[in-house]
Amino acid sequence: MVKEIIILRETGILLFHYSVSGTRRLDELVAAFLSAVGSFAKEVSQDKIMVMSFAKDKLVWEKQGDLYFIALVSQEDSGEIHRVILQDLAQQFVSKYYGDLMKELPDSKRFRPFADVVEMTLQKFNGIPGLARRYKTVLLPAPDLNRLKRVLHEMEVNRDIHRGALIISDGYVATSNLRAYELEAVLDLIHTTDEEIAMLEHSSLDRNTAFLLTRVPDKGTCVFVVNTGMSEQTYLELISPFVTLVRHTDFAGAKRFEPDKTEGPISFYNYDSIEPITDLESIIQEAQILFASETDTFRTGLLRMINRLGKETTVAELHEAGGLPREQGDEILAQLIARGLVRVTKIFPIIGERDERFIAYLEVIGIKKRDFAVVESIWKHCNGAYSLREISERTNVPASRILEVLRALGNYVTWSKERVIADVR
Repeated sequence: MVKEIIILRETGILLFHYSVSGTRRLDELVAAFLSAVGSFAKEVSQDKIMVMSFAKDKLVWEKQGDLYFIALVSQEDSGEIHRVILQDLAQQFVSKYYGDLMKELPDSKRFRPFADVVEMTLQKFNGIPGLARRYKTVLLPAPDLNRLKRVLHEMEVNRDIHRGALIISDGYVATSNLRAYELEAVLDLIHTTDEEIAMLEHSSLDRNTAFLLTRVPDKGTCVFVVNTGMSEQTYLELISPFVTLVRHTDFAGAKRFEPDKTEGPISFYNYDSIEPITDLESIIQEAQILFASETDTFRTGLLRMINRLGKETTVAELHEAGGLPREQGDEILAQLIARGLVRVTKIFPIIGERDERFIAYLEVIGIKKRDFAVVESIWKHCNGAYSLREISERTNVPASRILEVLRALGNYVTWSKERVIADVR
């Protein structure tokens, strides 16, 4: 379920906050989100990674222009469905407040009425995220879905019809009030009969009840849990309004969703820097409380990572110090970032001019020939205008080699935490 939704500019300015229960957990996570979102591993494109998982919750987000639409949802919820919800909200928000958004500092009070739009939108998607966790699901336009739900509910008022569902021809669930084990059974049974109308008993059902399956050509199968003992004609009359509605519903253009795959763990770019925001002792105290239930091996690695924090310490160096599996190390970083103890920063190396002093310095430190070749390749990009990742992309030199050589140059290299506007060399 959705717990909170916020809308903010990429600069960090909060425009709108919606909370189901009145909590403001997202306020605590905004800084962590903005710090971490630019530092996911390159192999996982920032345009595609839209989920950040924590212990019990996860952040799902959508970006439109300079606006982030972020939802705090339950860990087990469908990230894909919630992205669709956020896309819907993004379109409505930008359309409704376009004039206000053109202002550099809009009045956030103007956006408060958007809470009504959020609640209407969440109601429109009611029940769909739960289905999408486990089943192939089709998402109909809101008017069609609401009509199906309303008529299905009317069918279930009859004491002989307990619950119902609609599964379209290609096996996607359109709507369902069946219990989870009943839906599982139906998805197996639906392929065992070619009859237009079938009454199937099943061990998962209560005594004197059965599944009533009615096929609607080119549309799908209407499924009901019904009391047994009536004539086929009686059943058809009872479910006729729902079947008729299904016949007149267009499923062709509706969006299909596959069951949610477990989102991969957060993976930070190896050569971004992790910078402590507070003193190491405070970080250690907070981390020991946070990870108190973990194994001794985990907590030992945690302390090694924290003690390795310093100036320009990279993600890779922290992982090496901790000696933990990558997934565990990244989870530690995510939790420390979320609690405002550390932040991710890009590092922009600066090498001075290649003059006689520079050549003399290289001779003094005895730079190796292969390292000198790296310096030759990267020098013109090491002017503070490019991060390690960008230099690596421009020169095809691995970031690990660039960092190794720059470390060898010692004090001749300075490091900036912000991009420097520099002349092209």
